[in-house]
Amino acid sequence: MMTDSDQCSQISQDNLSVRDRGISSGREYSRIVDTFGRVLAHKEAFRISIEAKLASIGQQVKNNIENLETLMRNIDIYNQNIDKISNNLAQLQTEESSIKTRYEEFLNGSVENASLEDDDNNIDLDSLGSREYLIQRRKNYLENLDQSFKRLDGELFSIEKLRAELERARSEILVKKDDAHKQMAVLEEDGSRYLEDVKHREKELESSLDEERLLINEFNRLVNDAEKTLEISDEIDHILFTYLTPAESNDTTSKKPVSAIE
Repeated sequence: MMTDSDQCSQISQDNLSVRDRGISSGREYSRIVDTFGRVLAHKEAFRISIEAKLASIGQQVKNNIENLETLMRNIDIYNQNIDKISNNLAQLQTEESSIKTRYEEFLNGSVENASLEDDDNNIDLDSLGSREYLIQRRKNYLENLDQSFKRLDGELFSIEKLRAELERARSEILVKKDDAHKQMAVLEEDGSRYLEDVKHREKELESSLDEERLLINEFNRLVNDAEKTLEISDEIDHILFTYLTPAESNDTTSKKPVSAIE
């Protein structure tokens, strides 16, 4: 049979032991809560960072597509202009061939003389067949022939000049078209890289979300269990606050400074 002295000793030991356990458990619980809080905060920051990165990549993909569409439209315009220039060059070639044929006819003397001689309606019939008349006809013929050659030379020169301008314009367009194709190749490579980056980020986000959800569920269970264990009976609540209030009052009174005597 335990004596009052033994009971007091046992209660003293139990009192000290339970307070130590309570302090230790409280510290451990605080440590676990703090760890969960910091890890969940890190997971939240990581999730927000990944979402922001995905949004940024999405904008880059949008800009990339718009640039590709612009280049494709430009290339289509370049092709149309190249076709127009090719048609113009073909037309110039036809005109040049016709002029050169005419040129050859003049050189070969196969052009009708009537086209090179002046109108003879005003010539005195009495002078026909005279030496002066023949000399004048020769002179007129040669002058008209020279004018015809000069006209043909001018037309050929104009064609050569126009051809050179068209070929220069076509060369410039071809350079622009080649640059556009090179830019498209770069943008397509960027697009592939963006796609791989999106897949990688989405995989990271999915893995992180799984971990975050697991941590939330476990932390929620821990908090729920702790809240249940913190529930105390009305009797114990009455005892605690009945003795806690006087104890706090006494503690406050003992710490009140003593006024000096004047």
